[in-house]
Amino acid sequence: MAAAARQGLAALDFDLFENSSGSDSDISDDGEQRIPRNAFHNRHISERFLFQHTRLNRIVFEYVLGLISPALTKNTRSGRYLHLTPMQKLYVALQFYATGSFQWLVGSSGRVSQPSASRLIGEVTEAIVALAPQFIRFPNAEEYLAVKQVFYQIGQTKHGRGFPNVLDAIDCTHVRIQTPTTAPEQYVNRHIYHSIIVQLVVGPDLKIFNSFAEFPGSNHDSYVWRNSALREALTEGNFPEGWLVGDSGYPQEPWLMTPVGHVNTPPELLYNSVHISTRNPVERTNGVLKSRWHVLDCPLKYSPRKVCRIATDCCVLHNICTEHNLDVEDFQEHPLNDEFPCQEPQNPNYDQIKRHLIARYFT
Repeated sequence: MAAAARQGLAALDFDLFENSSGSDSDISDDGEQRIPRNAFHNRHISERFLFQHTRLNRIVFEYVLGLISPALTKNTRSGRYLHLTPMQKLYVALQFYATGSFQWLVGSSGRVSQPSASRLIGEVTEAIVALAPQFIRFPNAEEYLAVKQVFYQIGQTKHGRGFPNVLDAIDCTHVRIQTPTTAPEQYVNRHIYHSIIVQLVVGPDLKIFNSFAEFPGSNHDSYVWRNSALREALTEGNFPEGWLVGDSGYPQEPWLMTPVGHVNTPPELLYNSVHISTRNPVERTNGVLKSRWHVLDCPLKYSPRKVCRIATDCCVLHNICTEHNLDVEDFQEHPLNDEFPCQEPQNPNYDQIKRHLIARYFT
């Protein structure tokens, strides 16, 4: 099977680079093939092929390239790594994010050795992480007016009743990792695999407003929420009036509306139905995110810190794709959470907020 894969890549190399300059027969002193300078350019690749293998079309690929090229040029290393252009680095790194495949495999399709692929993936990862403040951000007060309206319309369209004052939808997902060398038991989640837990906060158009990747997978959603800067900012009143919607894995709070645990009345049933529809964008976002970037569904053999940065990269790229209206051809649902109930004591005063909301808007 590995031999067949290598043969396929050899044929692919011929198709992609038959018009490129340089000789394929150049060999370095240590016996490794010396890849010619300027051997790669995305104009040698069809639009269809580029999208399938990088999840970006040519326009968006070159847009991202323009954003990160200064960082890649500045950080270029010496020796055999010197010949790699920012375009080639981005192409190989995007294939890694899109497929989650072996470094030698994605490197071969870009005519890059495995050690070089490893270095450039790290370099591109850091360059894209630096873009996070630009592309992953909360709306301002004026923008939130439109966000609230779109969230309200979701429930209104499906149930004839909208959920008022919704700022964001929130939930956590898990990014698989291979067994870490340090404290591996802390990374085993309730689905019995090692992971990093990632908190996503999204808008109604599937754009990610905030991602928080820091804790091992054994932690509960409510623990991540309690230790997030977002909760602290809401507590301090640094957001417009309104609340987030989250599933039963979260505690009911003044800033976070959760479902009714035991439904006894028609208004409570209507509230839960509208609540589920309104928070659906965060589940759809996870489906798009992991369908587009399969690396998030593969057991990553990196340190937990680097996995967190790769997850952030994928969120940045997701938002760029969303802004440019790029579809995902192989979209499939990836449920964020099986609604594992919150284990923390519920504040009865906070629950009263939910009861008032149901009485006012869902009766």
